[in-house]
Amino acid sequence: MLRILRLPLIPVLIAYISGLSLGHFDLPLPFPGFILFLLILLLSGISFLILKRLKWSSCILLFLFFLLGVGSIHPYLRPSHSSSPVSRFIGHGPILIEGTVQQSPHRTPDGTQLTIKSHQVILSNRHIPVEGNLLLFLKEEGDAFHLGDHLRFQCKLSRPRGFHNPGGFSYERYLAFKRIESIGFLPEGKGWVKIGEGLVNPLLLWIETRRDHMRSFLDREAEPPSSSIFQALVLGEQGNIPEEVKELFIITGIAHLLAISGDHLGIVALLSFSLFLWLLKRSEFLLLSLPAKKWAAALTIPCILLYTLIAGGGMSVIRAAIMVITFFFSILFDRERNLLHTLALAAFLILLFSPPSLFDVSFQLSFLAVLSILYWVPRVLRDLRRDETPLASETSWKGLPLRYMKISLVVTAVAILGTSPFVALHFNRFSLIGFLTNLFAIPWVGFLIVPISLIASLCSFFLYPLASLLIVLDGYLVTILLKGVGLFASLPYASVYLPTPTGLEIVLFYLLLFSAVHLRRRRVRYLFAGVCLVFALDLAYWELKDSFRKDLWITFIDVGHGDSILIEFPEGKRMLIDGGGLYEDRFDTGKNVIAPFLWKKRIRRIDTLVLTHPDPDHLKGLNFIASQFSIGQFWGNGLRGDSESFLRLEKTLQRRKIQCLTINEDFSAQRINGVEITILNPPASPPYQASHRDSSMVNNQSLVMRMSFKEIVLLLTGDIEREAEERMVRKGYPLKAHLLKIPHHGSSSSSSPAFLERVRPLYAILSVGERNRARLPHPEVIRRYLQSGAILLRTDRHGGITVTTDGEGMEVKTFSKRESPEQERLTIDFPL
Repeated sequence: MLRILRLPLIPVLIAYISGLSLGHFDLPLPFPGFILFLLILLLSGISFLILKRLKWSSCILLFLFFLLGVGSIHPYLRPSHSSSPVSRFIGHGPILIEGTVQQSPHRTPDGTQLTIKSHQVILSNRHIPVEGNLLLFLKEEGDAFHLGDHLRFQCKLSRPRGFHNPGGFSYERYLAFKRIESIGFLPEGKGWVKIGEGLVNPLLLWIETRRDHMRSFLDREAEPPSSSIFQALVLGEQGNIPEEVKELFIITGIAHLLAISGDHLGIVALLSFSLFLWLLKRSEFLLLSLPAKKWAAALTIPCILLYTLIAGGGMSVIRAAIMVITFFFSILFDRERNLLHTLALAAFLILLFSPPSLFDVSFQLSFLAVLSILYWVPRVLRDLRRDETPLASETSWKGLPLRYMKISLVVTAVAILGTSPFVALHFNRFSLIGFLTNLFAIPWVGFLIVPISLIASLCSFFLYPLASLLIVLDGYLVTILLKGVGLFASLPYASVYLPTPTGLEIVLFYLLLFSAVHLRRRRVRYLFAGVCLVFALDLAYWELKDSFRKDLWITFIDVGHGDSILIEFPEGKRMLIDGGGLYEDRFDTGKNVIAPFLWKKRIRRIDTLVLTHPDPDHLKGLNFIASQFSIGQFWGNGLRGDSESFLRLEKTLQRRKIQCLTINEDFSAQRINGVEITILNPPASPPYQASHRDSSMVNNQSLVMRMSFKEIVLLLTGDIEREAEERMVRKGYPLKAHLLKIPHHGSSSSSSPAFLERVRPLYAILSVGERNRARLPHPEVIRRYLQSGAILLRTDRHGGITVTTDGEGMEVKTFSKRESPEQERLTIDFPL
């Protein structure tokens, strides 16, 4: 390991990456002074180098690269705006914008996403020049748009906003790394007009025209889902792959094959290199007069560039191309033996060209896989048999299949193990059968499907009958692949979900891998034993830590427009109330928002799962939770929904044999680890006929839960409206509470003055989403809460909201630190 660190580029790369990692925390930098300081460091380092003070020079230059990393990521997180950025029109009404399609349209079955370089905004016949990129969402099919189209469209600009919870994906930062600060939405069939086309670099336009031809050819000649897989492998467009196909590939651990990455470029390069080398060796004159290996490497580089251009030249494709091309340059300059140095050079070039790549999942996994293979495979194979070289030329043909199986299995296992901590970090998932599926799927896709589909796409320009024949043959290969993947995916426990690993656990895991191949050394054995002990203590800590907690924690999870509340009782019991959900089925809040939040907290069991009422924005996220987490009981209000989401949830509860209880005001008060739960709604005999249901009736049947912990009282109200509020007031229920979950997302049909007078909350929590179609919360409702003196917090502005109480006082924390409560209050220690 120390010998590796002596390679001059490795410490520079480590310093630069460390700077990028620190800069990711969005530190403020005084840029003119910062640049001056970098220049001073550079001159100092060069001066010490001239004076042959190598240690001082090395330290200064490493510190310089560290600071360069900090500064390189800063412009993406805090961009310097021009005098007229398009983002300054965010929050205005609908405006008319002109701009050019800057990248290839991203096509999906739900619509099209366009990256627009804005040119001007038109307001009242005034043409205002603007700059900056925006992301435009349309319901139109993607065939109507092309790279270089000049569009005029009318939309309302908004800031990008994801879900703000611990462990969640930052959509704003993802777009910031793409230099996008504004988004807009257009309805189907209106709001835009094309006023020009071809307004980009002619070379890019020529390439995009050829890509359009290939896309049409693949759509026309191949049947779905083969056509969508071909588009992913040839053009780098995954948008049309059905979700069920993606899920099969994820379960079997081969989802990386659907994205053009180092695997595909590496295989294309290997095939090209082998072909050119074979052709050069056919001529005795060329073989004697030219270095065949170098010439084959030089001829392979244009092939890699061609595939990169065909694939659209996306950032992930460019990164993979740089990595592969760097390797072939190492052959040209006789440096192929030091592959770790080549890998470091490729990484350094990529991060200089695109600093945000460090935080891209594909970059991390690609380089971790290659680094793991380069470091561990030679050591593992050497240990299997000391006296043989893994790829010995004298191996007989009979022994080649066995040797391939052995090497492939080791390489696959090392790549999977080397990337598994970051796979768990980003996806909370691990495929237990990935060792086997990758062993067969990589050569099947890389050496058969990808070359045939690529050759067919190129032949479609001049040999269409041959191209059509090849794509039909390739379709059979894809069908065989899908059947095999489906068979493997049907195996029990083919894929498991994992809690999010901590930084310490990731370091411990890699220490275990490092020490496992050096166990012959006595000191390494002690290290291995020590790491195992620390790992065991770490796992025991996370398993037992909640058993000693004395406080009550309530987290209002940011699920957009909907409700989801996690209750963590003293001594470790947990309750999840509602699961959020969008009215469309394109996004699963349970899988993509709530589950990552729970995994971040290392929660794998929910003792009580609660559905207040079967509305989509409370229901849809629960099915994933019920199917993937250990569930003790399910509480519902007895009102059955007729939606597909509700029926799926019912089937999941029945399949997993989870006890289901119907809860209403007659349900006896429950006491969970010192917290008393009383049900105040719905009534035991609801005043409605099962055949006469409307949204208001469903809302008024919501579960209302009163939780009291020593002196502190919480009131969680679901989506009740004025009728339910008035009923509880008439019946004289104890409604006064320190904290109120505002009913029905701040609708004007709820939060009546009489109800608020009885509750008189000190904190009012509003779970609502931006740009919701009901335009909630209602301004009058907000005014009522502010006039009542309550501190108002909103998930659309503050993100996830966590309330901690010891039964005597409360502490409220918000995930987003940029927004303050709409009314401040100093006292948090209060009795009723």
